[in-house]
Amino acid sequence: MRTLWQIIAGVFRWTWRLLNFIRELILNLFLVLLILVGVGIYLSFQSATTPAVPTRGALLVDLSGVVVDQPSMNNKVRQWGRELLGASSNRLQENSLFDVVDSIRKAKDDKNITGMVLQLNDFAGADQPSLQYIGKALREFRDSGKPIFAIGDSYNQTQYYLASYANKVYLSPQGAVDLHGFATNNLYYKSLLEKLKVTTNIFRVGTYKSAVEPLIRDDMSPAAREADSRWIGGLWQNYLDTVAANRQITAQQLFPGATGVLSGMQAAGGIRPSMRWITNWSMNWRRAPSSKTN
Repeated sequence: MRTLWQIIAGVFRWTWRLLNFIRELILNLFLVLLILVGVGIYLSFQSATTPAVPTRGALLVDLSGVVVDQPSMNNKVRQWGRELLGASSNRLQENSLFDVVDSIRKAKDDKNITGMVLQLNDFAGADQPSLQYIGKALREFRDSGKPIFAIGDSYNQTQYYLASYANKVYLSPQGAVDLHGFATNNLYYKSLLEKLKVTTNIFRVGTYKSAVEPLIRDDMSPAAREADSRWIGGLWQNYLDTVAANRQITAQQLFPGATGVLSGMQAAGGIRPSMRWITNWSMNWRRAPSSKTN
């Protein structure tokens, strides 16, 4: 009987030792994994904060993505977590407005920085105040005597606004510059609400109160059109004046409008010559005089 109890006790003892060994093994493996993750994060931060910088050269400003006041994904640990959880990688890269401007201003005073290459191929845009803030920093950099070279396959309005601050603007032979103006639009669903038998109670005082118009109209009111035309027209005129001054041409040369294009067609005489005139005008416009460094 005593031998039986000894055997049972031995089984339990070895079982406990086995379970304890497995527990310690799992904990040790988890600890090693944590150490490896920590080392990986540390090395990624080190590689990001201490890149190899040549002795002298140009500053490459690659504005791929959008420019925002405060990036929502500025933490590499959070980004690593999103990738680990399978989050979408199609999210546009976010560039901090203040980091971009700070880098440009530091490069202005850095003796090892001899110029700037402004890469705008994948620049997805920014709001107008942000563009003006970056433009101010670019002007300061250029006025310090260091040249800026803008590079792009094509330029939309946002990209060309920043490119206009460069000493030279490079465009692909198959590229184009798209300037078409600013616009705004809204959805109006008065008829939809009526069909759905939805009743709205609107309290509105004043003429230029367009916030509730989608609920009570199917189109834009003359007052709303007048108000929108004023502020959009002001923004567009400011855009034209700034870009034209940067490129040392007139706003009319920069954006002749439909009337200017049609007048050029008529002066050229006919469709075929007019197409040649458009091509010649486009080439001349692309080769507008570069802003000189003061």
